[in-house]
Amino acid sequence: MDNIYKKLETIRDVWNFNIWDYPYCQSEINFNEDAKTNYFGDMMGYFYDTLDMLKISVDRSGLPEVFSYHISLLQIVYVQQDFIEDMLRLFSTNFNKGDLKKDENYAINRDIRNELVGHPIRRDKTGKLVSSTLFSYEAHQGKIEYLRYHKDNDFRFELVEHNINDVVSRHELFLNAWLDIIIEKLSLVVRKHKSELNKVLKKVSDISRFESLIKLLEQKFQPFLNGTYLYDSKSILKIFNMRQDHQRYNNVYEKFLEDLNLHLVDAIKYCDDIFTRRFIVYEPLSIIETPFFIDVVGDNLDEPPSLNLIKPVKNFNYALQKLIDPHRRNYSDFDFFSRLISSQTNDVDVEAELKRMRENIFDDVEYISSCRLIEKILKNDE
Repeated sequence: MDNIYKKLETIRDVWNFNIWDYPYCQSEINFNEDAKTNYFGDMMGYFYDTLDMLKISVDRSGLPEVFSYHISLLQIVYVQQDFIEDMLRLFSTNFNKGDLKKDENYAINRDIRNELVGHPIRRDKTGKLVSSTLFSYEAHQGKIEYLRYHKDNDFRFELVEHNINDVVSRHELFLNAWLDIIIEKLSLVVRKHKSELNKVLKKVSDISRFESLIKLLEQKFQPFLNGTYLYDSKSILKIFNMRQDHQRYNNVYEKFLEDLNLHLVDAIKYCDDIFTRRFIVYEPLSIIETPFFIDVVGDNLDEPPSLNLIKPVKNFNYALQKLIDPHRRNYSDFDFFSRLISSQTNDVDVEAELKRMRENIFDDVEYISSCRLIEKILKNDE
């Protein structure tokens, strides 16, 4: 059962990382208007919840509890079979319900559910009776047992028995086999994603065509442009054109290229690892032994050890985070948090950029680029 969880999580990872934000990956599957509602997330949540229930059994001997457990189990199997069918369609695997019916691990469990739970009184299209079923009072938590009267047997009494372990085992085999088929198709999607990201990575060094790079990012790596202040297309192009006017703009521009390279390399590596990362067994961290006794510096143990007084560390992170917070973008908050910075530094460049920030408090490009420069200056001064 653990492998089934991991395969479902892998499929969810591909959906979230490789498909959801990338139209060229969406084109590889059946990403229609239904898919845009992200119903897939609901389906996966339902899948996880009901998968847990397959491991639950009842300890009571009462027939109502036993019947309830059998109905729940068969219905869970039925629903998850439908989920697999839906994923085969969603991910354009070229398999359908007809193919599922050829799998005996699907067909046997499906027939049990339909006969006992879905249609205990079954009729054909003309309305003629085909069969009827009812629970046996000899059923128990480890065995589904019911009475059947079928036209193929001239409606004579039959006793049908199925071990619960056999039902669950067949279903696990079914899920593992068809999840592998889905993952195989998704590997093609991820391969395309990786190929496109590598193309973008090669373009990054072509600084003379920065506008073309941004257009390429809009098509192939849009989440990066949306994920950081000033990295949106409009702002970063404006900064690119001003990068030689002042260090504050060039700082953002250089950081943009640095972050872009880093994110692309990470994204490409994620594509390489996405089908294996959930199946890796990690070794436990080694325990680092710490000596109980602390060594005292100095040769004369009769003298008390000298205490090196630690100079208080300046920390500007809190104030900078508040200044960059769009919900704090007002004069009152700015004056308060900028004073926290001014009180810990006498750097004239920092003071100049703080003044510019206040003057351009509602201009994202000017305000945030000044804040980023302050951040760099203070970091270099540490």
